[in-house]
Amino acid sequence: MYKTGSVPISINTNPINGRSTNIQFMTQDTGSAKLFFSFTKDGVPLPLSAVDAKIVLLYDDGSFYKKSLSIIDKVNGTAEYVLSNAELKHYGTVKAEIKLYYTNGQALATSFFTFSIAKTLEDQNIIPTADYYIDDFETLRDGVTRIVEEISQTVEELQKKFADLEAIETKEGAQQKADDAEEKARAYTDEHANDEEKHITAAERKAWNAKETPSGAQKKVDVHANDQEKHVSAADRKAWDSKETESGAQEKVNTHANNTDIHVTKPFKDALGELSKLFTADFKDKLDELLRQFTAHNYNQERHISAAERKTWNRAVTYANIMLKNGATAGTRTPIYAKWGPLLFLRGHVRTEPEIVFGSIPAAYVPSGGGVYTVPLSGTGGTANLIIYDNGDLKIKYPDPADSNKMGGGYYLDVLAGFQEGGIT
Repeated sequence: MYKTGSVPISINTNPINGRSTNIQFMTQDTGSAKLFFSFTKDGVPLPLSAVDAKIVLLYDDGSFYKKSLSIIDKVNGTAEYVLSNAELKHYGTVKAEIKLYYTNGQALATSFFTFSIAKTLEDQNIIPTADYYIDDFETLRDGVTRIVEEISQTVEELQKKFADLEAIETKEGAQQKADDAEEKARAYTDEHANDEEKHITAAERKAWNAKETPSGAQKKVDVHANDQEKHVSAADRKAWDSKETESGAQEKVNTHANNTDIHVTKPFKDALGELSKLFTADFKDKLDELLRQFTAHNYNQERHISAAERKTWNRAVTYANIMLKNGATAGTRTPIYAKWGPLLFLRGHVRTEPEIVFGSIPAAYVPSGGGVYTVPLSGTGGTANLIIYDNGDLKIKYPDPADSNKMGGGYYLDVLAGFQEGGIT
């Protein structure tokens, strides 16, 4: 029969020290005061194999015990400890802590918890003495070290008190020290007052006061910065930067003057002038009319193209890959397409079964209403029909003649299709 107090122990990095429990034993609970522990980590039981579990007990009277726990279930992480009669005699609040020592040298310390031991009526007159008990050498060494440190601290405190007693000043000694301190202070004051390196003369102070102060200098800087006659605004700078430079204007004038598309050259004008001298006034009128017609023709934008249009028309055709479908694959040349002016170009070599849609191009690239075009079979000769539907789908019709031995090599898509301007009926 036991009085069992259950204590859950969670191993984590955020322990809650001083955790109080409702566990209370009596000083006469001989052999029946049991603490039961269940260990968990991250919400699951903590195995207790290859580990020595210790419980540390610290009583109000300074008594100290460190004992081993009894492992109940190594797999599910449970252990227990039965308090001895000697431990039960130390009534009051008990601080307890569990430490786990692993065989590989690791150790875990849990947060401490408290429980209490109450005196029974027959134990009201007992006076427990401080007791220290440990069951391993390391703990013994720590306990001895702690006791030695406490004794050393006590000795140091006594030594300081004795030193204070020896340092008590007599009345005559205190007066002598006060006189010595006053004499040293007077000598230091005189020395400081006569130090010309640390002090300035009246003339030096007057000269320094006449210098510019930081606030006065700042005012002058502000006045200069706000002077609109000496400085330009951001708007002025932007306006000036946008104006034409002399060199830029001259370059535009030279470009305009040398543009033979707009101007008639001086030799041509001179030639016309000399020619006009040789003919009658009526011929001069006809010549002026001819010159007028030439000038009008030169500016005719419908009959002439610009440099930008010429550059666009001279640009190379840009091809894109035909999107293949239904198991079709590229042959010796990648199937591609392009639109150039009123023309649609198809290029490449495709391997596909006939009578299926093997690929597609954008509908915007397809001639109005689609079309049917003859394409050659690769390798064995013969031809087949390529159908271009108006939605952009591509299909091969059976070759003519329909010889199955000729259909394994693929089809050449070298097709040029023209667009028709105007609507459809």
